[in-house]
Amino acid sequence: MKMRIRVPFYLSGLSVALVLATSVAAQQSGGAPVPSVRILPDVPDPAPATAAPAISSARLELLNSSVKVENAAGVSVDLIPNLEVLAGSKVGFRVSTKKPGYLILVDVDAAGKLTQIYPNTTTVTRSTREASNFIKPGRPLTIPQVGSTDGGFDFVAELPAGVAMVVALLSDKPVQVVDLPNTPAPVTAPAEALRYVRDMTRTLKVPNPDGGQLEQPNWSFDGKFYLIK
Repeated sequence: MKMRIRVPFYLSGLSVALVLATSVAAQQSGGAPVPSVRILPDVPDPAPATAAPAISSARLELLNSSVKVENAAGVSVDLIPNLEVLAGSKVGFRVSTKKPGYLILVDVDAAGKLTQIYPNTTTVTRSTREASNFIKPGRPLTIPQVGSTDGGFDFVAELPAGVAMVVALLSDKPVQVVDLPNTPAPVTAPAEALRYVRDMTRTLKVPNPDGGQLEQPNWSFDGKFYLIK
């Protein structure tokens, strides 16, 4: 009969199992226990998933056609070149409106992290023009603006993979920066994520340029869901 004792420990990146086999016969004859060592290679932990969750182009189109919020100014945002992008690739946006207003563009990644991408903070700080984010009907705006000193920047799609969202906010009063919290993850609750951006934006007030008194703008919204692979 053999007695087996399995003692796992780690040595130089290898998982080592030490198996001591002691035969009853050896003990009876006065012989020393005979150990044997088996070295097993480490099994690495599975890498975190970076692939985009399965969602069809039709499902993405359905989200964009069915999930809407108030949009009295008829502002519209679209992705360039399309709604499915590879992580690390550059993305552009085309924004149009039926009424004049001041445009803010925010991005919500697949985890719900919200970032203002237009105007960016560098643009707002360095611009010598007041309210350079003012847009008019019949004059669609492409972002980033090639060759523009006010809006020249690159937007690069980044991980995590999954369904993200860009939202155009159009104000009837001058505003260039919004401070908004992160949202629910778009993939788990797309309608809730868009409504959350709307509701938080509506709480914001801006100074009246004449007297400095705070007032609440009228906002219009358009959101587009897109897939980062």
